[in-house]
Amino acid sequence: MRFVSIYGSPTPPGKLARAMGIAEDHVRQRDGWQVQRLASRPTDNPVVGLWDAGDVEAVAAADAVLVASPVFRASIPGTLKLLFDMLPNEALRNTPVAILTVGAAPHHFLSAERHLRDLLSWFGAIGAPNAAFFVDSTFKDEVVPQEAQDELAECVDQVVHLAERLSGLEFGPDPLTVRYARKQRN
Repeated sequence: MRFVSIYGSPTPPGKLARAMGIAEDHVRQRDGWQVQRLASRPTDNPVVGLWDAGDVEAVAAADAVLVASPVFRASIPGTLKLLFDMLPNEALRNTPVAILTVGAAPHHFLSAERHLRDLLSWFGAIGAPNAAFFVDSTFKDEVVPQEAQDELAECVDQVVHLAERLSGLEFGPDPLTVRYARKQRN
């Protein structure tokens, strides 16, 4: 099965990437799972990264997804939104998706998650019930606290278990975007 993690920041890998690595390593320990990390390509503008068709294909082919985002101005970075804008409507349909966010302060914990949940709902994804949020200082040292490692494992275990148990099942009703597109064709 395929687990795709999305590094949603336009900046070079740092604390968010360290958290993702722990989550990805946990999935790699499971039998039958392949892990692929997607990251945008840098541009001349330090706040914008670009995605390509291969990234879109990888997301659409995933059995489970981890969306990792920094909290950026009370939301997700535009770079991550660009990837969502490139995805076909059915790309995440019935796909279990976990959310990992890292912010500068504890009071940022819901801002990016709320926007991501709205996006995932629009696509008809199966959003994991619990997201993981960390203050960035959690990942400042080489040794990450065991409690954070355990929480990251629990975060990805949700979507791995869902993917294994729900494989091949489809859930309705269709998201509004699918129903609207169907009406436009008829």
